[in-house]
Amino acid sequence: MNLKLVLNVIGRILFYFSFLFFLPIFVALYYSEEIYPFLKAFFITFLLGLALLYLRPDVEFIKHREALAIVSLTWFSVALVSSIPFILVGFNPIDAFFESMSGFTTTGATIVDNIEGLPKSVLFWRSFIQWLGGMGIIVLFLAIFPTMAKKGEILFFAEYPGVTLEKIKPRVKDVAIILYTIYLIYTFLEVSILHLLGVPIFDALLHTFTTLSTGGFSTHTKSIAYFNNPAIEAVIIIFMIIGGTNFALHYYLLREGKSPFRDTEFKVYISVVAIASILIIISNLSSFGLYDSIRVSVFQTVSILTTTGYTTTDFDKWSDFAKIILLILMIIGGCSGSTAGGIKIIRLYILLKYSVLQILKAAEPRIFRPIRYGDIILEKKIIDEIIAFTILYILIFIVSSIIIVGSGYDILTSISASAATLGNVGPGMGLAGASESYSFFPVHIKLLLILNMWIGRLEIFAVLALFIPHFWLRKW
Repeated sequence: MNLKLVLNVIGRILFYFSFLFFLPIFVALYYSEEIYPFLKAFFITFLLGLALLYLRPDVEFIKHREALAIVSLTWFSVALVSSIPFILVGFNPIDAFFESMSGFTTTGATIVDNIEGLPKSVLFWRSFIQWLGGMGIIVLFLAIFPTMAKKGEILFFAEYPGVTLEKIKPRVKDVAIILYTIYLIYTFLEVSILHLLGVPIFDALLHTFTTLSTGGFSTHTKSIAYFNNPAIEAVIIIFMIIGGTNFALHYYLLREGKSPFRDTEFKVYISVVAIASILIIISNLSSFGLYDSIRVSVFQTVSILTTTGYTTTDFDKWSDFAKIILLILMIIGGCSGSTAGGIKIIRLYILLKYSVLQILKAAEPRIFRPIRYGDIILEKKIIDEIIAFTILYILIFIVSSIIIVGSGYDILTSISASAATLGNVGPGMGLAGASESYSFFPVHIKLLLILNMWIGRLEIFAVLALFIPHFWLRKW
């Protein structure tokens, strides 16, 4: 492991990242708030990045294991320095790190019980880091800085390790620029529409940050229920669906006019939204009228499936049937190449096809049936990676749930908190429900959930590799 190279690249990112603290400083100045929490965070991050830049590596070539270490430790480091403003406004260090990691991983789980009590600059920062985390930290710097783009491809695919069947452009720098351009276009559109519907510009901007990133942090304790406006909810539903869709499909739609319905994963994604919504609407008819049932059920279905985590009602009071569907949606997640978390639609679709073919193979072992995704015949290494990812995901979910249950919490709270943090969803059920925060958990559970969020956002392999001794010692 070339540790000097790893630390040097992380230092470069922290150095550049430090200047982003000036955005909440401008917000603080505008609202006549204290700027020192962000100013101190800037100096600490700037000096740390500068110190790491002085570690000059002998070899500049980034191998696969260095890329995994850079991406994993960059996310950890950025979340760590981003927690400094939270500490300086009164959070304890663990809660501050929890809130920061929840922000960057677009989880949206919060330890804040009274969100309106936070300064505007802090509200801006916790929403802005979700917007950054949605598209990816490495992707941002690949798009902006040419010197990083030279080393970009291996870092890009370490940060986006999901199933990749086609590229938008041959050069990673071009891909990064295209992704952020689309992201900015949608950001401008949603802010404009929400503001036209009467949402104050500050709220419109921050809710756009956390909708497109499928993050779910709100500027209000009641989340989207605060607005109590069906038109606003409809707009947010549309942009949550956009955030949960593969951004390559947005590129093909905007640039070439290709319908996303030509893509198998997108068709399955929309089908899951429709089927789950119908089932939950029917389940909720006993508690709501038809119109209200449709309104709350569709919103919550989309919010949970896309792992955004916004709420318009306390779904913890719904029937067990509705809650089990929402729990399944937390695990499923959105599309590959999107800002959503979870296992992802494409993986589960391919696993289902693989399982069916194994059944057919048992009946007719001499017939060879390749696994196809559309017109593509999938290679064995892709299947192996999907199987390994899913097994690890389930194991982490089980172990996490057992630890929380073993700490004295009920099973609904335990499994939903595990699913909600590992899937980067946010609100769980029970004591961690839609109308609650995660503040009541003890330190060791918060640390476990922080680990879940980190693992879930980087899709397991990059983070778990750090805990294997041979990853650091053996020559690859």
